[in-house]
Amino acid sequence: MREGKIAVYYGAGKGKTSVSLGRGILALGENERVVMIQFMDYHSKKELALLENMEPDFRIFHFEKYREDKVLTEEAKKEIASEIKNAFNFTKKILDTGECEMLMLDGILECIEYGYLTEEEVLEMLARKPDTMDMILTGNVLTKGVAEKADYIYQIAAEKMPQEI
Repeated sequence: MREGKIAVYYGAGKGKTSVSLGRGILALGENERVVMIQFMDYHSKKELALLENMEPDFRIFHFEKYREDKVLTEEAKKEIASEIKNAFNFTKKILDTGECEMLMLDGILECIEYGYLTEEEVLEMLARKPDTMDMILTGNVLTKGVAEKADYIYQIAAEKMPQEI
């Protein structure tokens, strides 16, 4: 029986979600079930349109609603906090049921960075990981505690990037 690993993709550069999706597609090729939970303001359909055709083997869940206004009111921040808690509770359910071989938590590190989740909450969640499940975490900033739990850490940094991306 194989041992599941925790991989982290972090940094200010673009491409963390794309790399994660590539890892998910590789897992599909190994006949593994993949679940991706998107935590923070991910409304780009470019990367996800094809994957919607791969259900039920590759499932993607979004809990945050689309907001036109980029300036967040206190009420909007409370709504986002509630949406993130719902996504986090759903994550724990997936871990408890073991219904996939790869669980991707897209943007979860940003939840720590912006104070929606604590590092301790995320570490407790990681401790629930079934032994055979792979996990991928993404975000801009990597905390020391998450780094210690990770088996693989990749920093994504842009060296040159056109403005329109």
